[in-house]
Amino acid sequence: MAVLRGWRFVGFVSCIVGAIGITLYPVIVDPMINTQKYKSLQERAKRST
Repeated sequence: MAVLRGWRFVGFVSCIVGAIGITLYPVIVDPMINTQKYKSLQERAKRST
């Protein structure tokens, strides 16, 4: 296995952090920013049950 040092290590860690951020954005950040869209979805779900 190759040892990552210097800019390669920084690039590897940045890719991991970026992938986590891209994955979590629609789940955590978007509902906090666009609350009206999710309030209407929640209201519609409450009415259908």
